[in-house]
Amino acid sequence: MKYTNKHNFPDYVVQWLKFDEYDYEPNTFSATTLLQPPKVYALKKQYYDQIETDVSDVIASRYGTAIHDSIEKIKLTNCLQEQRLRTKIADKVITGKFDIMKEVEKGIYRLIDVKSTSVWTFVFGSKEEDYIKQLSIYRFLGHMNGYKVQEEAEIFMIFTDWSAKKSRTDPEYPQTRIKIVKIRLWGIEKTREFITERVNLLSKTSEMKQEDMPECTEKDLWAMKPTYNLMRDNRTIATYKRKPTRILSDSSLKLVEVKGKVKRCKYCPASKFCDQCKRLIKEMRYDDE
Repeated sequence: MKYTNKHNFPDYVVQWLKFDEYDYEPNTFSATTLLQPPKVYALKKQYYDQIETDVSDVIASRYGTAIHDSIEKIKLTNCLQEQRLRTKIADKVITGKFDIMKEVEKGIYRLIDVKSTSVWTFVFGSKEEDYIKQLSIYRFLGHMNGYKVQEEAEIFMIFTDWSAKKSRTDPEYPQTRIKIVKIRLWGIEKTREFITERVNLLSKTSEMKQEDMPECTEKDLWAMKPTYNLMRDNRTIATYKRKPTRILSDSSLKLVEVKGKVKRCKYCPASKFCDQCKRLIKEMRYDDE
């Protein structure tokens, strides 16, 4: 993968943005890799040498890195911090680096994952399922490395776009910039099955021609909810955010579903090579805002 510098940042800024501590190992799947859509994983692997990423696109991730680094510098009481664990499933290596494991009882630990994220991630709960999967993998890795890890885990959310004004006017809005959210993780065997399925799916897809790959789903694409246009003579006379429940009695009217814009393609490093993304652009579903 190559980095570009379209905004002509000075060399010291580019060096900071390009810095990556992660050691990429062959035949290895990290917890975050396992959660990628198979098509994204496959295209990134097949076109790795041709992919270009501008350094400006990694600025947001550096905020998260900075927060993690600041926490890692402090030796938290009764906690293990930022350790990478490994295990093997068949001939594949599975890895994951947890943020914090707090010893809540003698020899029993609770996973705590630090997330710098938008307030709306919390308000809408849009990533809770992904959090459960990711931390369940960490719990499985802990189990395979001799740690007793509770099923209950915590997400330590630090909001990047928190508004004090909104917190005073909206009781449903987070009242502080930090929120601790508890989640319930999967059992060990369920997680083992999930990891095995994902490894097989990603490995199989990476060997396919693009036309044979499973496409990214609406959820994978971070698609907005569809809207519904009420049409007469090919003209829109009304638009609804929800599908009307009343049956249309006028035969001159028809209801047309308009699929929502997709947000993930803008952030996908392989989008330039993706036929699905090109089709979504033609369908005017690509959201570049």
